[in-house]
Amino acid sequence: MSEYLTRFDFAWPWAWLALFVPLIGRFLFTHERTVKEYVRVPFLPGLIEALQLNQQPERSSKGATCMFWLVWALLVCALARPELLTPPQHIDKPMRNIMLILDVSGSMEKNDVAGGLTRLQAVQNSVKKFVAARKSDRIGLVIFANSAWPFAPVSEDKLALEMRIDQLAPGMAGQQTAIGDALGVTVKLLDSTGDKDASKLAILLTDGNDTASQLTPRLAAQLATSHHVQLHTIAFGDVKSSGDDKVDLPLLQDIARMTGGRSWTADNSGASLDAVWKEIDAITPVQVKSIGWSWRVPLFAWPLAAALLLLLAFQIYRIVRENKA
Repeated sequence: MSEYLTRFDFAWPWAWLALFVPLIGRFLFTHERTVKEYVRVPFLPGLIEALQLNQQPERSSKGATCMFWLVWALLVCALARPELLTPPQHIDKPMRNIMLILDVSGSMEKNDVAGGLTRLQAVQNSVKKFVAARKSDRIGLVIFANSAWPFAPVSEDKLALEMRIDQLAPGMAGQQTAIGDALGVTVKLLDSTGDKDASKLAILLTDGNDTASQLTPRLAAQLATSHHVQLHTIAFGDVKSSGDDKVDLPLLQDIARMTGGRSWTADNSGASLDAVWKEIDAITPVQVKSIGWSWRVPLFAWPLAAALLLLLAFQIYRIVRENKA
């Protein structure tokens, strides 16, 4: 009971001053009416006696007086707007925004991954496991090939993100690789989330080297550093390949080093890729901020309804009493 009373409050407590308004009218504004004109009535004494005008008016009964003050107190109580503060509901707000940057160039169609999977299929399987494990983060997705495209906004909707990951296809954004442009788009998207207190992390996965960027990767990494975006990089595929399909390991390592991140190399197997994502998950602690929310439930309708019911009951009582008399 005491806990309930501590959560009870009035939105307009100053309204209780209205409780004394009837007393002000009773004692301050009562005065004798000044008669300025007189009329002589010869038969006035007989008229007074016949009409019983010399009798004092009946004073209100104690019951009526009590009823007036009770109803008035209930109306003033309703005017003061009583409220009940609900117990606080604690909500964990994610304080880390993660952007996945996935290569969907034509080389991701190669089915040189153990188990007969294409590179992109292996990436899809491992990324969805990582997303499912990061329950307290906001995660988005950027894809890149000839150019970079936002493919899923930063949000807590993991189911929607997994559906977008399933929709990836090799070559859907071209055949080349634009790593620098992908980093630039990622930095812009992370800055546009509006939550300046949240830390920003991006994870870049590619199986090739930069061949189509307008923004050079190292310049993009400097941009990420100035915007406090940490970058992890994953080189996936055959590191012994040559030409445009060869993974540029020094570039990926430089990007990670410049932004305070780490760099990994995954062989052509789903298990090695899963191990990389698990290690990233392990070194990335959960960041949440607990927020307490309480709601104010208005209660003014209860005293107002009680006052109206009392007035109705008193009026019915008077009518019944007069009919009996």
